[in-house]
Parts: sequence; C-alpha cells; structure tokens
Amino acid sequence: MEYNGYLKNKATLTAYASDGSLYAITPDRVRLVDSAEAVQKVLTDAPASGLSVTCRGGGTGLTGGAVGSGIILDFSGYRDILKIDTASKTVHTQVGIIYDDLNQILKESRLFFPPDPSSGDSCQIGGMLANNSSGPRSIKYGLTSDFVEEIEIINASGKLLNLKKLKINGPEFSGFIGNHGEYGRVYDLLDKNRDIIRQNWPRVKKNSAGYNLFQVVKDIERGIFNLPALLVGSEGTLAIILSARLRLLPLADKRLTARLYFKSLVEAGRAVPDILAAEPAGLEIVDGATLNLIGRDRFGIPESAAAMLLVEFDDNLEEKRAKFLELVSAIDLAGPVEFASDPEAAAALWRVRKAIVPTLYRHHPTRRPISLVEDVSLPPEHIPLFIEYVTGLFSKHNRIFGIFGHIGDGNLHLRPLFDLNDPDDFKLAGLIYEQVYDKVIELGGSTTAEHADGRLRAGVLRRLYGDRIYEIFREIKKILDPEGILSPGVMLGERPFTDNIDFDKIKLYCAACGKCNGYCPAYDLFRREDYSPRGWLRILHQSGESRKNLDKYLSFCLNCKNCTIVCPAGVDIASEIMAYRAKKPSRLSRAVVTWTDNETLLNLSLRMGKLAEPIINSGPGKAAVSFMARPFTGIDKSIEFPAVAGIPLRKRFADRRADSGKLGLFHGCADNLLKSEFGEALFRVFDRLGIDLAIPEQKCCGLPQEVYGHRDSLIKKARFNIDRLNRFDRIITGCASCLQRLKEYGKLFNDNDPDREAALHLAARCFDISQYLNSRGIDFSIFNSGPDIRVTYHNPCHLRAAGLHREPERLIGKLAGVEIVHPLYGDRCCTQSGSYGYVHYRESKKMFRKKKDDYERLQADYIMTSCPSCQMKIRAELDGNSRVVHPVQILADRLRN
Repeated sequence: MEYNGYLKNKATLTAYASDGSLYAITPDRVRLVDSAEAVQKVLTDAPASGLSVTCRGGGTGLTGGAVGSGIILDFSGYRDILKIDTASKTVHTQVGIIYDDLNQILKESRLFFPPDPSSGDSCQIGGMLANNSSGPRSIKYGLTSDFVEEIEIINASGKLLNLKKLKINGPEFSGFIGNHGEYGRVYDLLDKNRDIIRQNWPRVKKNSAGYNLFQVVKDIERGIFNLPALLVGSEGTLAIILSARLRLLPLADKRLTARLYFKSLVEAGRAVPDILAAEPAGLEIVDGATLNLIGRDRFGIPESAAAMLLVEFDDNLEEKRAKFLELVSAIDLAGPVEFASDPEAAAALWRVRKAIVPTLYRHHPTRRPISLVEDVSLPPEHIPLFIEYVTGLFSKHNRIFGIFGHIGDGNLHLRPLFDLNDPDDFKLAGLIYEQVYDKVIELGGSTTAEHADGRLRAGVLRRLYGDRIYEIFREIKKILDPEGILSPGVMLGERPFTDNIDFDKIKLYCAACGKCNGYCPAYDLFRREDYSPRGWLRILHQSGESRKNLDKYLSFCLNCKNCTIVCPAGVDIASEIMAYRAKKPSRLSRAVVTWTDNETLLNLSLRMGKLAEPIINSGPGKAAVSFMARPFTGIDKSIEFPAVAGIPLRKRFADRRADSGKLGLFHGCADNLLKSEFGEALFRVFDRLGIDLAIPEQKCCGLPQEVYGHRDSLIKKARFNIDRLNRFDRIITGCASCLQRLKEYGKLFNDNDPDREAALHLAARCFDISQYLNSRGIDFSIFNSGPDIRVTYHNPCHLRAAGLHREPERLIGKLAGVEIVHPLYGDRCCTQSGSYGYVHYRESKKMFRKKKDDYERLQADYIMTSCPSCQMKIRAELDGNSRVVHPVQILADRLRN
C-alpha cells in the first residue's frame, strides 16, 4: 500500500525492519529513491512529521546502520552509471549499484574499482561510501575513501551540493565556504584541533570507527580540504550521498594464489613482514582452532598446522612467485606451499577460508556466530598476542569460535557462538564484548577496521578516542545536522549495544546477510527488500500478514535456488516458500495439477493444442490470449508458446523402452512432450559411442507440482520414479531441474520410511549427461568434423545447485575447432523457471534483459544449456539469432559421418 510515495503496509515494514545485523527496528514508512527530488521531499517531510531519515543500500552491514524508526530511504533502484571516463580512469555512478555489478560493467574498459569488500556481490556503492569499506586486498589497494574524487549529496536541510577536494584558500575553496558556511565551521574546527586528532588516532592501517578525520587532517596539512573524505565513513549521519565520481585502476590480467601452513601461530605472525615485502595484493590468516572446526580431512589440512596463510598476487607474477618462494624456503612449514593461477584452482584454495562462517552457522542447533566483536583492527605486530588472548578467553568460557582475517593490515574477524535467547549466553556475550574491545584499545587498535560503528559499536566510540575527539565528532554532527534527523543512534548513540536485538531472527539459521539478494532475479528487477529472498523469509516468519497479502510477495519466488547456492549457511528460502504453499494450495493450481496428473487427459489436450497451434501462434490468436491472460500474468501479444511434439519422445523411441538395465534416461516432461531435437541427438551420439541407453517407465519428476504446493502429488510421483529408476545401474538426464529434484527425493521422507534409503541410493546414481560423458574415456576426435564454431552458454540454476555447472563447458571444451566465449551473466537465472515465465510474463522479460544484451553482444553460433525450459526461454527472447541447444546436440552436429 502506497501513501504519497511512501510504502507503509505491514509486510513491507517488516522486511525493512532488519538488515544484516543483530537488530530490528520497524520503520514508520519506506521511500524507494528514484530521483534527487524524491530525497529532497523526504527531508522536507521528515521534520514536519517528527521522523528521522535512515539511508539503506544492500542492507548487508553487520552493525545496524540501515535500520531506523522513522523513514527508510531505499537507494537500491538508484543505480545508473552516469559516465565512464577511460582517459581519467574514473566512473561517475549513482549509489544503488552493487559493487560486483559495477566492476562487471567496467571489465569491458579493462578497469576496476578496487576496495573489494567480501560482500561485494550484494553490497552497494552507497553502503561502501557510508562505511568506508575495504576487504582482503586492502593491503595493496586501501580503503574506499582512497578512491573517492567527488560526491553529490543532499544535506540535512534538503539542499543539493557537490563536494570535491578543494585547494585551501584558492578561489573555489573561498567561494564554496562563502556559500556554505557550515563547512567553513567544520574546517575551522578540524584545523584548530589537528594536533589533538593526530595524537589520539589509533596507529593502524585500517580504521572505520568514527568520522574519517585523520585523512581529512592529513590532507589539510597538504593544503587540501578533502570534503568527500569527511563524508565517506559517516554512515549517513551527516548528509545523504546520491552519486560519486570514483577513481579506477587497470584490471589485472591474472592472479596467483598461494596457501601455506605453519607449525605455530607465532611463526605465522613472524612471517608476515617478510611476505609483505613481496608486495602481495592480499594476505589472509586462519588460526589452528578454526582449521579444526572446519575439518582438516575435508580440506587436506596437515595435522601439524597451527595456522594458515593465504597469499594473493596480481602483478609481476613470475617475479613475485620467485621472490615469495625464496622468502618461505627459510621457514619450517607444516606442508608444501600450494599454488593456483587459474580461477577454479584459486577458488579451491580459498574454500578453507570461505567455509568458516557456513560451518559455524550449522555447528550448533541454537548458538550462532554472532557479530559482536567481528572487525577489530590492530597494529600487525600485536596480532599473535591478541589471537592468543581471545583464544584463551573463548576457551575459558567453552565457546566455539572462528578467527580469520586480513592479517596484512591487522584486520581480524572473530565469530564466537552464542544463543542470545539464553540468559546465561546473553550475559556472557556482554562480558566478552567489553573485554575484547578493552583489549583492542589497550593494544592501540581500533574497534572496527571496515564494518563501521553503526548501533553495535556506538557505545565504545568514546572509549576508543577519548572525550575530546568524541566531542569533535558531536560538534561536526551538530553543525551539519542541527536537527539530528539523519540516522539517530548510529555511530554517536551511547545506548547499550543490546537495545533492539532481534531475538526471533537469531533463532533462524539465516544470518540475514543479504548475500542472497544479489543473486535473486526478482530482487534484481524490483530492487526492494520485500521482493527479495531475505525479505520473504522475514515476512513469512515475522510479519503476521494475511495469506492473501503474503501471496502477493511470495508469488515472485522462482524456486531457482540461487539463494541457497550462495547462502553462507545453506538456507533454502525457496523450500520454505514451497512448504508454505503446501499448507493451502490454490484452487486453480489444484485443478491444473489434477489435469496434468491424468495422463490420458493431458495427452488429449496436447494433441488438441498441436492442432490449434497455427491459430494460437497467429497475430489474432496471440492477441486473444493476451486479452484473456494479461490481467493475471502480464502476457502480451509478443508471447511465444513452445510447440507441442508431433509424437512424444517415448513413442518416437518406443524400441528403447526397458524395465531394467545398466543405463537409463530420465527424459523429463519438456523433451518428451514438446518439440525438441534432444532425443534424436542423444541417441545418435550414444549409439556412435557404443553406449546402450534405455528409457525406463517414469512420471514427471514432481517439481512443477511442488512449486504450486502440491506435495502429495510430488511424493506420489517420487515413489513411482524411485521404484522404476532404481532398476537401472545409472540414470542420466538432460534436464537440470529434473536432476536436482531426483537427487533430493530423500528429503521428502522420514528416516523410518523405506523409500528414504531407496531415494538416497538413487541420488548417488543420477548424473547430468555432460557429467556422465566427461567421466568416460571417450575418443572425442570423432566429434571434430564441421567448421570452426563459437559457443557460449547458460548455466541452469538447478545444475549450479547440484554443483555441476562446469560440466557442459568441460565437455564441449574437449572438441577441436570450438571456441568457448564466456558470457558476463552465464550464471544468472534465465527466469523461465517452468511456468513462471508465463505467470509473470512481463517481469520475466525484464529480468532476462541483461542476459539478452550479453548474448547479442557475443554473437555465438550456439548457446548451450542443459535445461529444456531455459532453452525455450532463450530461443523466444533471442528471436532465433543463435542456435540454442543442449550440449549433446553440438556433439551430434559435429559427429563424423
């Protein structure tokens, strides 16, 4: 429900009450930002209504800076790139663009924006500016503030200003200060207190606590008033940033990653200065206790390793590799150094580091890796001492914990497990919060390196800097936001960190980190928290909304599983939505499922549909369909329905049907019932390879029934398929969605159900066709006939969910005369998702636009994908400009006669 541009309904406010932190504060209203004028209107409305204003980007922050009780300004849709200037190596962009999306676009210019936060696939540029973010490569590239040339802001009174670096006492400086006296007062305050600021600032490489005064003062001493640096890191408390002009660097061609293990933590700490002398781009540490936690056998970690370092180089690789090997040759390591230069091998080395948080989230039924003390910054020489201290502290209280971080610049992330709903754990969490931050301050560190203060650390800011610096912060806030309407309670609030903790949220496995949002097609289109996986989960569990209103939001879930694939804790939000639908399926879907479950009726309908195709696909026919369906689905007369098969695959290959055998084909509904060349290509290839392939008796995998809440129909089909398919040694399928559903049948049954064990047995013997062929010792030279071709691909979501999305690329990459060209968005959902592309026709077309532009740019001969639903979607969208096929069809086309 919308009131004068504001969203105020219960579900929306519930979704926006939370971010990636511990906290929940329900706002009064939400405004989706689409213009500077919209922001100015909010700043005019807010004081009159007695409301505060809090800015929100991706909501990935861990400290509660994106939640507030007044008006939430959501900048997610404010994401245009205004200008890329390759000559000056800068980009001017609005603040709602996701960090990885920005760098994806910049790739074509061979440039990138360097700060590289770990949440880069979901955080937005505005949030990075607000927090002065950085990441594992900050030892080489520094912080966000180091790359900000200019920002466009709206101040607390609603005026639009452009802030840049001004030469002190120059004409531009004098003119700006003359017109904007508040910044003159801030300049005088900082100039007068330069010595105090320099003397009392933590001597660390990374620090995002408080306002960014140290950098501003250093620049004043160089004769520059760096206005952008004053605002970067201010967490939306001084002004609202609309856009920024950012400095870029040339993109590295390759990276070299090394992993090495040490026999003691002290030895790892001592090695750091020498490794830094080799000028790495990144340097990460994981302590021995954490290596135990994630599983040494699982990752091949030596038993004697007490610490692990990950080192990354991105320039002069051969020279630096040689220097690095010379440096570590003098160290008595716990195992040989491991190197990786291609992306997949490097990702394998990083899996140890990336496994920490997921392992912690699933380690205990109620305790979670709470982000209380997760971002400390210390002088590098004190890191071993500090790790020894916190290890002893956590062990004393029998806490499971993870310690990891960017040791090259002294930044550590600590994640002890707590159940804050347990009074004893709640009390202990408060004690550890105080003791750890006291130790950080004692060692000359900062309470936050890159995640900022927010609400979590606001209470320790005065303790970190002392009263005088803290009062300077307060004076700046009073000068630039005299009414105190911008993000009250963030950074400068002195209330206990335990206020507004969301005790219901932390019972869930979901960390609400927001990573899922960056991969969700619905969120990418709507750019709203209430149309995102994280938002849906919160609305479902905490809004108390009526079923009718919930359906309006949840209907946009595609069940693509992208949220699950990327979730650090493996939370399957789509399955939660499917379970919710199963409680009360709609009457319409019940009628459709009853119809499709009746094979006689379904086949008769398809035959009638085949006869009616010329009428349905004519101009008048499409117009008629659009007229009838548009109010419900958004279908228009551009709709392209798939053609029905003249003869189903099972009948075309009736002689291949069998009740048992070595290898069986699960063909799925689409390739069986709709027009497809898949069956002909598959049998041609397998016959030529001398592989006997039979077609078992089978029913639909049940996924369409599950999507609409008909779990009873799904289970009935699952039991039938488990019985029939288990009569074969192996099952292959050309449909990624069918494969994923077959492999997960085990989750449908209780432990004491005999079909559960049979389902798990089946899952272990189901293979994607490309995966199966890659495992065979095949002479691929028989597929080398024909002209040279360019092949690109789409990775089906469910093949990615099964971890097999590289298999088709590996398969076709073995052929001579084939060039594989990599799309920018090959891993993005095509948004057909069975019937979704028709039920939400208009939205699906918009979601696909990014992929369409990508494929049209590549102009490949083939687009391959292991999913018939995806094939139909891509064909319809690309108007036949490329041949869209299953990988086996490329093999068939190149088979020697």
